[in-house]
Amino acid sequence: MIDRIVLKDIPKKPGVYVFKNIDGEPIYIGKAKNLKNRVSSYFNKNNYIGYEKVPIMLEEAVNLDYIVTSNENQAFILEANLIYIHKPKYNIMLKDTRVYPYILVTEERYPRIKYVRVKKEEKGRYFGPYSDVKFVKDVIEVLQSVYKVRSCNRNLERKSKPCFLYHLGKCYGPCYTDVDEDIYNKSVKKVIDFLSGNISEVENYLNKMMIEYAELKNFEKAAQMRDTLYKLESLFEEVAVEYKNGVNIDIIMYEPPVYVVLIVRKGYLISKLSFTLEGKLNDFLHQYYIVRNNELPTTILTMYEEKVDEDILNFLSEKGLKRIEKIGKNSKLYDIAYKNLNEEIKRQKDLSSSLKLTKEILSLKKIPNVIEGIDISHLQGLYTVASVVCFENGKPKKENYRKYRLDNIKIPDDYESIKAVIKRRYSNYSLPDLLFIDGGKGQVNSAVEALEEIGFSLKDVDVVGIAKEDERIVFPGEIPDLHLPLDHPVLRLLIYVRDETHRFAIGFNRRLRTKRYERTKLDQIPGVGPKRKKQLIQHFGGINKIREAPIEEIAKVVKSQIIAERIKEYLGEE
Repeated sequence: MIDRIVLKDIPKKPGVYVFKNIDGEPIYIGKAKNLKNRVSSYFNKNNYIGYEKVPIMLEEAVNLDYIVTSNENQAFILEANLIYIHKPKYNIMLKDTRVYPYILVTEERYPRIKYVRVKKEEKGRYFGPYSDVKFVKDVIEVLQSVYKVRSCNRNLERKSKPCFLYHLGKCYGPCYTDVDEDIYNKSVKKVIDFLSGNISEVENYLNKMMIEYAELKNFEKAAQMRDTLYKLESLFEEVAVEYKNGVNIDIIMYEPPVYVVLIVRKGYLISKLSFTLEGKLNDFLHQYYIVRNNELPTTILTMYEEKVDEDILNFLSEKGLKRIEKIGKNSKLYDIAYKNLNEEIKRQKDLSSSLKLTKEILSLKKIPNVIEGIDISHLQGLYTVASVVCFENGKPKKENYRKYRLDNIKIPDDYESIKAVIKRRYSNYSLPDLLFIDGGKGQVNSAVEALEEIGFSLKDVDVVGIAKEDERIVFPGEIPDLHLPLDHPVLRLLIYVRDETHRFAIGFNRRLRTKRYERTKLDQIPGVGPKRKKQLIQHFGGINKIREAPIEEIAKVVKSQIIAERIKEYLGEE
């Protein structure tokens, strides 16, 4: 448990504080107008009555770090960024109930339009998130038909043969020919306008071209324009009849832990998103708009009228939000949003029907009441580990989770790693109803081979996986892959298992690397035995903090000036 001695040097300034565990991992991140006062409050038990997570977090924490900022607003933004990067276990986190894609318009000489799964560090402007991958790909197809902006990753430093999109007249082809940058950038601007909700120009263009081609008796081109126009109209559902000025609106409906967001842009419903969050509206606003940095509308309509924290409201207002207010029950949007909320609540509660549907859709031998998922994690081939997670009746059963070290795997080889853990696991434990492998066809086939080597076959257990590039479900052997919509309950269940196996494996790998590193470094220092090593790690939180600490503070912990100097000398070599 962390000692209140950490309060000694904390300044009375604005900033961000980070509680860390014995492995040096952030487990809770917070902001403060006055760091000293805020952190001190954690050591007064009266302040967290009713907050059962706080004493548990303090028990696990062994170290505290902090970052001083110039003002409270900087602390607010820094806190959001750190939470997004580290995802501390004791911070309230927003969980997608499915995988939501974005459209990215890149920032380069000839920008690209592409579909991405998450916001990364790639420079550009992100639009979304959207409801599903098909929607995103259809939007990109429409935009390429009209504006000819490229979607490929080709190197433009040297010219190459044009692709079929160039021959179809759907790309300017800067990889093949010299393209006027002004003309190209005007098209990019129109793409951005479209993705911002201004779809009328594209509709007008398609209507005009359809008529012109028909008059020229080019009926094939006219039909192409008609089909593109039909696809565009089907992509965007006009709902905001009562908002004729076309303002941008997000409607947030919720019965915690279920949250549903309907995104309306320029009078069109472009996305319906669902999340789970163990928190209130304030927590959702902070996570969705600030931590995840999603696009802000001018208006947010909420199901209930709740007071929003001043710092959140100020931040959102600075970014362009005009108002947050309760949605009227007579609104057309309310009816649509409320139905979506009830549907999401029903989906999350009715696990039995999802499991039955999984059996039917995947053609399983039995209802998968017990699902086990396996994932492999390594760092460039080092510290290869495997995780096995268990789901019973659609819910995680964490007491049945297991970790496996695969020290004999010396080079990166997912296939051999999967074989190794399958043999170790199911030589000693009974098979589940469904075995899930985090990977594609090769990984799934490797699992089946390993099962056969220990006397099992596909008659004993069903095996499936998910190919990460497009979330398609893969099966062993020659069975064709299965594509399901991202909001399909069967795919959502498998993604839930996949994400849990990945989280568990990555966490184990990280802890193993940290412990091995710290054990190796400290064990090589004469005079530092198991007891002193434990004291050092508990007090400082990790090797880097010990290296940065003054000799006097180290001497207080190890109770020896000579050994403290030796520690500094040894660690200082790096």
